[in-house]
Amino acid sequence: MELLPEVKLNRVPEYPVDNAFLNRWSPRAFSARSVTDEVLGNIFEAARWAASSYNEQPWRFLVAKTDTDRKTFQSFLLPANFVWAKEAPVLVLTLGKKTFTHNGTANRVFAHDVGAASAYMALAATQNGLHAHGMAGFDPELARATLAIPTDYEPMAMWALGYAGDAAQLPENYRALEFPSQRRPLSEIVMEGAFHEVPADNTQQK
Repeated sequence: MELLPEVKLNRVPEYPVDNAFLNRWSPRAFSARSVTDEVLGNIFEAARWAASSYNEQPWRFLVAKTDTDRKTFQSFLLPANFVWAKEAPVLVLTLGKKTFTHNGTANRVFAHDVGAASAYMALAATQNGLHAHGMAGFDPELARATLAIPTDYEPMAMWALGYAGDAAQLPENYRALEFPSQRRPLSEIVMEGAFHEVPADNTQQK
């Protein structure tokens, strides 16, 4: 996989890493091009193989592809996300099961495990030439009520999934943000032995 042009301009790793990790970024401009069931199957097949505590696999993916389902899922989004995510051909709602199936006790790390599966999903989307943009800005209780989500499942995040669009289609205030973001340096996030505070380099968060 070649580095995307916009990634070459904005991301330089400290160590060699597969290009898929660098190419995974979160644009807001999506094409109306449809995503085939085969491609979606490949993406969720990758997510299926994420690791989880006790192999509980607490993740669930609710997928909206039809116009009717997409409008329903769009209704959960907060305005700042709706304005651009409504163009994505696929919307996904991730859920996390809060208890273990084998004994009914609370699963302290269910959110961690759903995040792992979501990362696999996003990377698989990248490998298939798509983008996946995760969103915390939605109404989880409206989603729960509308989709009859059981109380043991927590609505975690929504995702816009599809092929890249043209930044010119975005509202003006979003166009300047349409580039791959930076990351904190390894020296700030990796610590040997005990925890120690490292001054944040805020430029790496933009």
